[in-house]
Amino acid sequence: MDGSNGSSTQHWLTLARHTPLGILCDLDGTLVPFARTPDEARPDAGAIDLVNTLAAQPGVTMAIVSGRPKAWLEAFFPSPHVFLVAEHGAARRGMGAWENVGEIDPAPLEELATRLELLAGRHPGALVERKQTTVALHYRQVQRGRRGELLVEAYGIIDTFVARNPAFERLEGVLVAEVRPASVKKSSAVPWVRELAGGSPRLLALGDDVTDEHMFRVVGPTDEPIVVRTTERRRTAARWELDDSNEVRAVLRWLHGVRAGQTPLPVVLPREINQREPVAALASRDLLVVSNRLPEFRPVEGDDGERKRSVGGLVSALEPALRSRGGMWLGWSGKTVPSSEPVTTGVSDQSDASGVQLAWVDYTESWYRDYYAGFCNGTLWPLFHSFPSRVEMSDAGWSAYREVHEAFADFAAPHTSSRATIWAHDYHLLLFAHVMRQRGHGGPMGHFLHIPFPSLDIFAMLPWAAQLMDALLDYDLLGFHTPQHVANFLACASALLPAKVSDDVVKHRGRETHVAAMPIGIIPDAFQEAPEPTVLEEIDGLMRILGDAKLVLGVDRLDYTKGIPERLHAFGRMLEMFPEWRGKVSLVQISVPSRADVPLYAEQRATIEAIVGRLNGEFGEAAWVPVRYLYRSYGKQQLSQLYRAAAVGYVTPLRDGMNLVAKEYVAAQDPEEPGVLMLSQFAGAAVEMQDAVLTNPYHIDGMARDLDRSLRMRRDERKARHAKLLATVERSNAVTWAESFLDALASCR
Repeated sequence: MDGSNGSSTQHWLTLARHTPLGILCDLDGTLVPFARTPDEARPDAGAIDLVNTLAAQPGVTMAIVSGRPKAWLEAFFPSPHVFLVAEHGAARRGMGAWENVGEIDPAPLEELATRLELLAGRHPGALVERKQTTVALHYRQVQRGRRGELLVEAYGIIDTFVARNPAFERLEGVLVAEVRPASVKKSSAVPWVRELAGGSPRLLALGDDVTDEHMFRVVGPTDEPIVVRTTERRRTAARWELDDSNEVRAVLRWLHGVRAGQTPLPVVLPREINQREPVAALASRDLLVVSNRLPEFRPVEGDDGERKRSVGGLVSALEPALRSRGGMWLGWSGKTVPSSEPVTTGVSDQSDASGVQLAWVDYTESWYRDYYAGFCNGTLWPLFHSFPSRVEMSDAGWSAYREVHEAFADFAAPHTSSRATIWAHDYHLLLFAHVMRQRGHGGPMGHFLHIPFPSLDIFAMLPWAAQLMDALLDYDLLGFHTPQHVANFLACASALLPAKVSDDVVKHRGRETHVAAMPIGIIPDAFQEAPEPTVLEEIDGLMRILGDAKLVLGVDRLDYTKGIPERLHAFGRMLEMFPEWRGKVSLVQISVPSRADVPLYAEQRATIEAIVGRLNGEFGEAAWVPVRYLYRSYGKQQLSQLYRAAAVGYVTPLRDGMNLVAKEYVAAQDPEEPGVLMLSQFAGAAVEMQDAVLTNPYHIDGMARDLDRSLRMRRDERKARHAKLLATVERSNAVTWAESFLDALASCR
């Protein structure tokens, strides 16, 4: 939104004149520009004077909410009129002395700080900042090419500490990794400032990084959260944005002038991040894609200053189709609101670099609990992956599942024409065609299931299996990854409903639903693109740690279906069975964080880290660490280089719909010196990729022998296998997969 727009100015004038008014302002990257070191990032006289002046105004409660220590904050803001929140909320200074928030024992951090300081001493530019309740490792001044090497070791130290001390968590900021108490968050400052302000205050919350998102999520509907875009343009809970600390100061100075009775023209005002588009403008949509989560089009700053986008595989597949058809993508915003509040929705203005219009629905807290964490991930996910012992069922979950479908349909129906093509994705939206048909939608509707479809004996465990199956048959086309998933679906339809089933069509209630195996692909060329120099330097740093050892690489989202513990056990068993590999091979396991708030996943992470610790303790030597465990995500360029460097791609899920890591690994290889893909026979990808070394992840000894075989494989066999695998990967890419699905959907009608 243009800051000079009259309605925007009036909006901010109303806020500026409101009494009481509370201001919660972060320092680094918000009021104070970033500097090379924390010591150099100090509030200047102008910033201090601005804060003091605002704090002295009648009706204003001014609070600095920072990750900095108490003494540091007090040195710059000694005035009792300025309220201070230190170390992300661990301590705060109100009307009197400092008070600690909660009971926090910082003693365990001493050993962690010492170990990180020893590590930092080996990496020029690294700096460890000790605070009362947190420890931060800053690496802004570390040479870019050396950061990967530093972080591999640092995350190993930090994650081991967090596993042993669950009261603490790791937080990644802008070129800083921080360990802090898990119970401490900046969000605690919001009700505190509201109480200090008294009456019925409105709040203004300003911040730039992920720690400030906690504030943004808990402010009220009449409050204004503002994100300062000093780093990557991540998805945010803030409604407004500013570019840098200069704009922050300009807004605060203007606000002060308005409250002082002046009428200054605003130099800049916060810009609204997303605007609603009139319903009339959306009614002509030819294609609506619906998924649980929206894609993240994340601009990344390149070395040349150019803004680039980093997108996921499904986005790469669907974006061309959406763009060419004037389509819209609907999903959950990622934001939750109190269950007592009305559900909010929104639509982007298509002004971002993606050119894809996004629409979203917020979840209530009860929907997140009962629908997303409950029925989707506690019931359907383990059931469809054939883990019946992990399935949790409740009437509340099923009720929430239906409610969320109704909410999505309530938004979609008036925003699309009644003949538009609709393509829904995955287990979160199995009922979507049914609720849209109830609203009169007559256009073609398709669904693609990205996870396995289970056998009848597993699916029938669901008390609502027949209702779910009946609703699925309101789609015109159902897509699955493998012929076995299709066969399972047809068997369930035949057993649970009075339906007529053939090889690829189910007839039920006067409708025909076509069923097909349509395995999803990737964009292979993307994994052969020349990396940026900084990416090469980062991966070179990691490889230097491994020395001459061959690299066995695992890359997975942290999930019990991925078979990570079994994979680790098999690697250790190989070192027992074939001791000649000791010191000559290292396993790097990358686990992308997933559902960290779900106890089951926290337990899985702790199990994995315990196995890693045992293996390294049992087999490790002074100059060789058998397993490097990295609990973090990597971008496509980093992964491409890791895939290419790996002698073995270790892809061994216990059950998977497809597993695109297997295809990415193949696409990234050097055809003249390729690595070996070792693939679980229970991954959907195994149906297409028969020239991989197929293994049984439930048989530890067998997997250990397969790993030894993969590591010993001769170059001519590796090249022959890779050539066949690459041909398979290139036969159907992500874009042709999407177009094929939409063509098949159109032909159904």
